Amino acid sequence: MPTLRYKIKASLVATLGTLITIALIYPEEIATKKSIARSQIQTEFNWLKRDFNQQLKQLSEFFDQHQTLEAGCTESTLLALRKGHFQIPNVAEFGIVNPDGDLVCTSWGEVDNNKDISGPKPINPGKLRFFGPAHTSLIGEAALVIAKTRADFYEINALMPQSILNGHLKELDSRYTFAAIVHTNTGVPLSIVGKYSLPVNQQLFPLKTFIAQDGSTFDDLSKQFLIAEPLSNLPSLSMMIAIKHDELYKDSYSPSAINILLFAACFAGLFFLTKSYQELYRSRKSKLLHAMQTGQFINHYQLIWDSNQQKYVGMETLARQVHPVEGLLSPDRFLPEIEQNNLNIPLTCAVLDNLYADFSHSPLKLNEIKININITGEHLKDTEFHDKVIQLKSLIPNLVLELTETELVELDDSTVINAIDKFKAHKILLAIDDFGTGYAGLQYLRQLPFDILKIDRSFISAIGTESHLSKMLDALIDLAKKLNLDIVAEGVETKIQAQYLESKGVHLHQGWLYHKASPINQLPPLRAN
Repeated sequence: MPTLRYKIKASLVATLGTLITIALIYPEEIATKKSIARSQIQTEFNWLKRDFNQQLKQLSEFFDQHQTLEAGCTESTLLALRKGHFQIPNVAEFGIVNPDGDLVCTSWGEVDNNKDISGPKPINPGKLRFFGPAHTSLIGEAALVIAKTRADFYEINALMPQSILNGHLKELDSRYTFAAIVHTNTGVPLSIVGKYSLPVNQQLFPLKTFIAQDGSTFDDLSKQFLIAEPLSNLPSLSMMIAIKHDELYKDSYSPSAINILLFAACFAGLFFLTKSYQELYRSRKSKLLHAMQTGQFINHYQLIWDSNQQKYVGMETLARQVHPVEGLLSPDRFLPEIEQNNLNIPLTCAVLDNLYADFSHSPLKLNEIKININITGEHLKDTEFHDKVIQLKSLIPNLVLELTETELVELDDSTVINAIDKFKAHKILLAIDDFGTGYAGLQYLRQLPFDILKIDRSFISAIGTESHLSKMLDALIDLAKKLNLDIVAEGVETKIQAQYLESKGVHLHQGWLYHKASPINQLPPLRAN
């Protein structure tokens, strides 16, 4: 049953984690694919626009080169016009128009005087213009007329058949709704492939600059991506293309193979990690007990300095775990699991065993130094632990039990009262640790026979500041003195803090300024050099 339960929980965690991963990655993938799709449309639009602009540029240059070409259909004029067919593609006919707008000569020959072939009168010398589409009998279809008026108000023009223009537009992918060349001011299509339509409730024309609109609603109520821009070489003409969202983004919503693999890997990884974690957590208690039995937990000691005597006079015992994989672990890495698995007392018993091993053959004069051990209210109710402490007292004469203010102590429990009486009878000292951080400190001071008060590091770090903790520090020191308690300041890290404490008559200091916790074999000499 536990295995099935683990699998169900692992499946739920893996599903939730995968959904979160999808929620984070999938929208970004869609946005990226849509951006790429729009970029591809932009690239095709630019290619087509560049092609038209290049052709208009060639026509403009051709017209400029023939500003002085004879208006009559002389042999040299016909030769010059016919050469244009070889130089410029997509032109069905070149012609010369007189100032009245009458066609007087074409690249095919002289115009029949019996035929009335006329168009708009030439205007604005030197500027490229267009008109049409105009139907010509010579080529048998409508054509767009591109022209430039000369200084003498004659005009050279070129006919670009709509079939050729449309064929050029058809070179785009057929998935487009339409591709068109339109009048820049009015939007009237002059050459178009596809079904021409415009966004509703939007004023596009006259078109003054490049636009790229995504998500516009068109006449057929579809959402489309539209690009339009005036042609740089003939701004009165503009090019437009549009494509429906359904077509443009049809491949954008399919997750890539890489992301599918990622989502699958995410699910599988979370499933096995969660399942393994649950199994590991279940077996963690037995592993912690095994670690205690095999000596993975060792003692480190942080020395306490007496600034009056200029020597170390005590030390606090601190547990460390030597993990076979992770190396040396501090209490914040293992204490939460110790507490969750109710292993506080077994851990402290391991600490006591280490004290025996460390000090049985120690050269230290144990009658000159206090050795502190951290306990909780739970320890005071365990008679087996009481006996181990009393046995240790025979080895360590000045044994101190540190009880944290924040720990719950059942002061009306007979076992607790008997334990404290027994410890005091054996002259085991009692210290209140981290004083000032909890709510029961004064009650404990009133009801328990403490010998030592240890001021929490948070008050020491406030020295030299305007913090209320700095003001409370002086009050705590005065309180301890009135109760005739020895005072130990924890967390002393700077000389300024040490000097302030000395000025207040606090001479027992513990902190990194003097010593960082270390194994027994790395302790410095107790007296300063």
